[in-house]
Amino acid sequence: MLRIWLLTGVAVLCLLCTFKKVSANSTLLEQKESEQEQLKQQIAQLIEKLDSNQRLVRQQAEIQLAALGKPVLSLLPPPELVPSISAREALKRIRLKIEQQAARDSLKASTITLTGKHTLKQILNAISEQTGNQLDSSQLSDEVLNKKIQIHFKKTSFWQAIDDLTRTLPLAYQINGSNGHLQLQKITQKRPIQSKLESQIYYDGPFRIEVVTIEKRALLGTTDSELLRVTFQIQVEPRLRPLFLSYSSREIQAKSDQSLTLPPFNPDAKYELPLGEGGKNLKFTMQWIMDSRQRPEFVQIQGDLKMELAAETLPITFDDLSRTQGAIRRRGNVSVELVEAESVKLASVQNMNVRIALSYDYGGPAFESHRTWIYHNRAYLQTPQGKQYWLNGSSQTTLESAGKIGVLYRFTDLPRTQTDFQFTYLAPTLITSAPMQFRFEKLKLPAKSQ
Repeated sequence: MLRIWLLTGVAVLCLLCTFKKVSANSTLLEQKESEQEQLKQQIAQLIEKLDSNQRLVRQQAEIQLAALGKPVLSLLPPPELVPSISAREALKRIRLKIEQQAARDSLKASTITLTGKHTLKQILNAISEQTGNQLDSSQLSDEVLNKKIQIHFKKTSFWQAIDDLTRTLPLAYQINGSNGHLQLQKITQKRPIQSKLESQIYYDGPFRIEVVTIEKRALLGTTDSELLRVTFQIQVEPRLRPLFLSYSSREIQAKSDQSLTLPPFNPDAKYELPLGEGGKNLKFTMQWIMDSRQRPEFVQIQGDLKMELAAETLPITFDDLSRTQGAIRRRGNVSVELVEAESVKLASVQNMNVRIALSYDYGGPAFESHRTWIYHNRAYLQTPQGKQYWLNGSSQTTLESAGKIGVLYRFTDLPRTQTDFQFTYLAPTLITSAPMQFRFEKLKLPAKSQ
């Protein structure tokens, strides 16, 4: 009888705890909704003051709106819905100021603070929540995810935290090209030497630069010179969308351990490399000429690069392609029109051609640029069941008019019987040019040329 009373008491206690947890979550949700509603009212009042007859009132309202920061961007009305010309122009200035500051802030490394002993699952969740970087642990077993690890992260940068974890556990990672998440995998083969990994990695803001390979090769046509060939890999935090990497040979210098500067193989070369669909990491190679008679053991390499990136990506969705042709969707300062969606039935599959027209109120990509395609190559179809089909065919851009561009997407090998596709275009915003620096003090050279 006593046992029954004890079990009953435990069950009641569990129910009470569950109720309290649900009640707390509900209260927190209501509090957030209330704060959001208050913010909307505050914004509406300040926008009304932007049309005041008094200059000081207008100036103070503009300053206060800009000070509210990035959360305001999604709540500001489209320019065409603001009747006052002065208020409309003020809102453009406010949005531009907030976006420029948000873009600058995005170039800082996101950090994680967490100490103690936690399961890998708890650690990964904390990293995602604190940094805004999405992690994919679907390929890890429950045994690995539930393994407890002692960590000490105190304002540790995202990439340093990830590298620390992969040194502690037999894990590897790569960027998933379709969804842009950092995908973690278990390693079964023999791991590289830890000291080598640490000496060949450099962190700069949201970037991780790694020396992947170092090679010496015979230089054809000479007897006393060799070619030093170094391949680097740059990885970008998943929360950012990199577009182009640009650099020149003269901006990346190499010195031998005898303090001799090595001349670049192509001294006048300049490069611009697109990162393509879903690309958040890129490999590039530099070559220098070495005097083989010097026989250096180590080399120091440092350089300056530039990465053009979108600090934010806005998904713009059309729910049903068969019914929403001609519809216009707006997010932030981007407007997208679904011009046409055409299905091409084949024997066992279907292809889908989707044409959109888009425009930015200001601050969008350079439409006249020869590299326009890279800004608009991210889009996918989705079924009502949630199955996603990322762009696997091609995309083609055309300049429709000043400030407006047309994009044609070709999706291939889709299920033949599917009819109610949803289309999502991922619009790059907060586009900025990020400087990047790296320095490797002591890279060991291979003993022999290949």
